[in-house]
Amino acid sequence: MCDRSLRCRVLISLLVVLMLGFGVLALYLYDTRDQLRRSIMLIQAQAIGAGYTASSDLSTLPTHYAGSELSYTLYSADGQPLWHSANLDRPRRLYRGTLQDEINLIRTTIRKGHGRVINAPVTLADGSILMVAKEDRMERELIGNLLHQRAMRGLLLLVPFCMLAVGLLFILLQWTLRPIRKAAQLAEGIGPHEPDRRIPLDKLPGEVLPLARAANEGLDRLAQAYAYEQRIVGDAAHALRTPLAVLGLRLQKHSVEGAADWTAINQEFSKIHKLVAQVLALAHQDKAQSTSERDAGQANLARLCREAAGTMLPLFEAHGRTIDVRLEEGPLIQGNADLLREAIRNVLENALYHGAGTVKMVPAGSGHGTFLLDITDEGKGVPLGLQDEMFQRFRKGQESSAGSGLGLAIVRATLRNAGGDVRFVSTQPCILRMWFQIAS
Repeated sequence: MCDRSLRCRVLISLLVVLMLGFGVLALYLYDTRDQLRRSIMLIQAQAIGAGYTASSDLSTLPTHYAGSELSYTLYSADGQPLWHSANLDRPRRLYRGTLQDEINLIRTTIRKGHGRVINAPVTLADGSILMVAKEDRMERELIGNLLHQRAMRGLLLLVPFCMLAVGLLFILLQWTLRPIRKAAQLAEGIGPHEPDRRIPLDKLPGEVLPLARAANEGLDRLAQAYAYEQRIVGDAAHALRTPLAVLGLRLQKHSVEGAADWTAINQEFSKIHKLVAQVLALAHQDKAQSTSERDAGQANLARLCREAAGTMLPLFEAHGRTIDVRLEEGPLIQGNADLLREAIRNVLENALYHGAGTVKMVPAGSGHGTFLLDITDEGKGVPLGLQDEMFQRFRKGQESSAGSGLGLAIVRATLRNAGGDVRFVSTQPCILRMWFQIAS
């Protein structure tokens, strides 16, 4: 389970970094032993070579110092070997360095002196360089023992220090992850009973904030989908309640009397079919509007008007009414041609059943990328205070009318999803103006 716990992962990572730090410190202490050896040898070499030059009698140099045998190599100032002691088979390698180089914060020269024999240079009075070498057994053992004891004491202190560090790290992780735990507790309450509840973002760590923000955006989309589904169910129940009740009564009458009025039953079935189609159309438009997706495609407005008028012409003739289409050449407009044609047809149907006289379709101008179309009739129109309400779903001008009250709501949703709009602009004569987005 540790590989799935953020707290465990962070704790292990910090402990690994801590142990790496102790490892680097151990390596540094190991190098300290040789640094101390070189420093001691440089001090001894300066004391031994004091007062000597290349022309001095070098045989008088001491052969032992601090219990160890010494050997010498003399170099000129330009690095040429001049002499070496008899206890050497060949001159030792020359390298230059001072005590100050050993104590500098950043070393810039290569140091030798991690073997059994250590070699230290001393610059004599005439500029020549005397290399003094010896096997510093006593110094090496002493320094090694001191560092070993210090390392052991450090290890004894390391155990409680690590325990304290782990405790502090655990407390810090608890404090760091507290906003995440609180956000998780709040997220547990998100559901259908509280669809607007979201994960708070104000105190979350910056690393977790993008995930929480993406989760909230996903919850927003789910809430919209849930509201959309609820609206579909509510609309369908509201729209189908009355026609289903009427149909049920007619069927009950048929079961009691034994004779069915099939004409009336077919009419009720037609109403139900129309209601279902309208509810589905409105649901489609609501979904497109909630997801900010505009209807794609282009269409010729004049052709759409003629086609919509052609489908409605038989009904108008049956009612002794006429349609006058005065749109010779219309622009290309944005939107789905079938949906826009159905929207125009719905307006014509509304004018047929609720208006009077001749219905006219005339252009009303254009500008700012839109084209205006007026559909007028000679009826009383909609009172000014109710004009916007007529575009609400299930809102009828007269409750006794046979319509469902969805037609104008579908029209407005369709046009808005295509970048346009629709509203009443006059009462008598009744003028309904449609805005269409001109295709680019």
